[in-house]
Amino acid sequence: MAIGARAFDLLDLLIACKDRVVARDEIMSAVWPDSVVGENNLNVQVANLRRLLGAGAIVTVPGRGLRFALEVTSAGPLALGLPDRPSVVVLPFADLGGDASLSWLADGFVEEITTELSRFRDLFVVARNSALAYRDMPRDLRLISRELGVRYAVEGSVRATSERVRVTAQLIDAHSGGHVWAEVFDRHLVGHFDTQAQVARAIVTCLAPQIDRAEAERIRTAAPEDLTAHGLALRGWSAISAGDMAYDPAPRESAAALAREALDRDPNSGPAWRVLAWVAWWNVYHATTSSVPATLAEGIDAATRAIAADPTDHHARRIRALLHFMNQDTEMGLPELRQAHDMNPNCAVTLAWLGLYEGFHGDVERGVPLAEAALRRSPRDPSRGSLLAALGFAQFAVRNYGAAAQAAEAALAEAAGSATPLILAAISWVGAGRIERAEAAYARVAKIAPTLVEARLAGRWLTSNPDYLARAHTFFLIAAGLAPAGAAESLR
Repeated sequence: MAIGARAFDLLDLLIACKDRVVARDEIMSAVWPDSVVGENNLNVQVANLRRLLGAGAIVTVPGRGLRFALEVTSAGPLALGLPDRPSVVVLPFADLGGDASLSWLADGFVEEITTELSRFRDLFVVARNSALAYRDMPRDLRLISRELGVRYAVEGSVRATSERVRVTAQLIDAHSGGHVWAEVFDRHLVGHFDTQAQVARAIVTCLAPQIDRAEAERIRTAAPEDLTAHGLALRGWSAISAGDMAYDPAPRESAAALAREALDRDPNSGPAWRVLAWVAWWNVYHATTSSVPATLAEGIDAATRAIAADPTDHHARRIRALLHFMNQDTEMGLPELRQAHDMNPNCAVTLAWLGLYEGFHGDVERGVPLAEAALRRSPRDPSRGSLLAALGFAQFAVRNYGAAAQAAEAALAEAAGSATPLILAAISWVGAGRIERAEAAYARVAKIAPTLVEARLAGRWLTSNPDYLARAHTFFLIAAGLAPAGAAESLR
């Protein structure tokens, strides 16, 4: 029942003092502290409570005060409802010994991981203090889930010596008890605080995509009418993320439909606008749009709306940066992509794209190391195919053609039938002097993604960098049999 604040405070006081009569003066000072009000205000609130709870709920004892007359029972902590986004608590890590002087590390990891997870705006993360309440208690994850209102729990352990630290972490679906993910992290313990921060970020970089994947599977089977606007937007985000490199427009169309349904329910849904921006980018990339300028404008507008809804959404900033790049606006794109990474250094996808575009337009020497760091930080990322493709294009940018070709083949193993790794393979094998392999890659991508191939043959690539453009375009023409192999010699 909804009641006024003063009535609630009065009820709370009377229940807390249910075993005695509470004097009116005590009530007035507790319910209206630092205020001068007439006693009639108390009479009004008593009348409201009697109307809601029954005339005998509050007894007036003449000359003494009021007493709560109903029986009070307790069934333990109330279950909290789940928020409309993936929710997680990082429970206290077990200290497995080693060096007793380093026992503080276990609590430090909980704080660091909680803080770094909070950078992912799609997650609801329980505060550290609430989690630490379960340090010395027997753990029933289903009970913890109900008490804190979370679906996922992170547990772990720490064993530290003066030289090394080993941290294990696992992700549990606290509702079902199912095991989602686990990893072991070994590091040299040189600078305690630096090592703690590095390991925490490594854990979070691996952990966040696993929460996304588990949540995507859960909401995939939920009926749309059972989802909130946020839930619909997350389902759309999962659809576009899973099929991001697919030439087939079906995943993008499905994601866009879900985003629009979410916006019908909540026009200010930032995640829904972000989905539409990402859909626009991939439609322009694959040339599956009738008007590139119009789609770019729509995408930039959608990303801007997403950022207006949540200025700290690093995904939306990354996508707007990529749309600026696609619009040949490097001066807008690169600073915003760097900002997206600064806002959440734990996002492997953002890190990989930053590596790609640093290689194209920024600090060229940083490109490959950044893309490699994305793969090292999240070795089992659901978007591993995209991360490998970004690494390959960054390697192509610095003329490491053999490594770029190998990255393309590895990306194909992760995302079979995707056009993007085949484009990369075609130009990289020409760079490496393996024309027959380049021609085979071209033949495959021409069947899979004809409009994308047409765009590349026409000279439309991801970058306006003249050196990259000259090599990529000429090498692709060679792979297509439209230019002689010797045309690559002066460019390699």
